[in-house]
Amino acid sequence: MAELPEYASEPPRPGAGFDTYRLARGGLPDLLRPALKDALAAAGTPPAAVDTVLFATESLPGGEASQTAVAQLLGDLGMSHAYPLTLGLADCSTATAALTVAAALVGSGAARTVAVVSGDLVRTVLPGGRVLLGGSAVASDGAAAAVVSARRHGWEILGGARQVSYDLFGPSPAAHRLGAQLAAYQGLFEDLWSATGLTPPEVAAVLPSNLAADTLRLFLGEAGFAPRQLYQDNVGRIAHCLGSDPLINLIDRTEAGTTRGAYPVVALLGSSAAHLAAVLLRAVED
Repeated sequence: MAELPEYASEPPRPGAGFDTYRLARGGLPDLLRPALKDALAAAGTPPAAVDTVLFATESLPGGEASQTAVAQLLGDLGMSHAYPLTLGLADCSTATAALTVAAALVGSGAARTVAVVSGDLVRTVLPGGRVLLGGSAVASDGAAAAVVSARRHGWEILGGARQVSYDLFGPSPAAHRLGAQLAAYQGLFEDLWSATGLTPPEVAAVLPSNLAADTLRLFLGEAGFAPRQLYQDNVGRIAHCLGSDPLINLIDRTEAGTTRGAYPVVALLGSSAAHLAAVLLRAVED
C-alpha cells in the first residue's frame, strides 16, 4: 500500500485492515479466461454445455472490439456457441446480482446452463486511482466465475435482494451519507429475509465485498450480524477486487478447509457506494 500516492504520507488506518493490492499485467481476457476455466472444472461442466454467459464487467473495450474479445475468449474455452450478455451499472454489486439473473434464466427455461464471470481492470474502470470512498476500499484487479444450472451441485441459490440509494450519488454531508448507507443495508437484508424466510442467526457466514473491515462491521452489525459471521480474511490479502470479491471469498473460504457442511447457509454481499446486492446460498449435500 505504501507505493500508492494516497498513502505516501501515512498508511491506511489500522482498522481498515488493508495490506496488499493486486495488479494485473495482462488484459481483461487474461483475467477472465482462468476464472471461467476453473469454474467449469469445479462444476464438472463441459464448456459446450454452457448456452449463456453473463459478463459482469465494465472493462470491455466497447464496440466491435468487445465483440472480437468475447468471441476469442469463448472460442478459446470451447464455448463459441454460448450466447453472451453483459450486465453493468451496479458497480461492485453487479456480479452478485448476476447470480440471481442466471438463476432466473435457468428457472424459467430460457437457459439450461449459465456461466457468470466477473472481472475488471482498475486502470480501465477507475483511472483516477485505487483508493475509493474516502479510504473505505482499495481496488485490485481480479476475476471470478460460477456456473448456474438446474443440476443440484455445490450450492443452491435460495434467493436474492438488491438495493440502490440514489441519495448517495454525488457529494453530500457525511452524516447524511452514513444514514443512507445504514438504511440501504438494513433494507437489503429485510428484503432478503422476506424472500427466503431466513434470519441473520441462520447464516453461518457473510462473504462480502472487501471494504474496510471496520466500516463493513458497522454496516452489517446494524443489519443484525455478529462480527464472527463476517469473512474478512481477504481484506488484507487481496483488497477490493471490485465485483469479484464475494465469489473469490466463497472459493477461498472453501479451499481453506472449511467444508460446505460446516456452514450450510452463506450470504454473498456485493457493495458499492450506492448499490447493494445479496444472495443466499445453501450447501448441497454430496
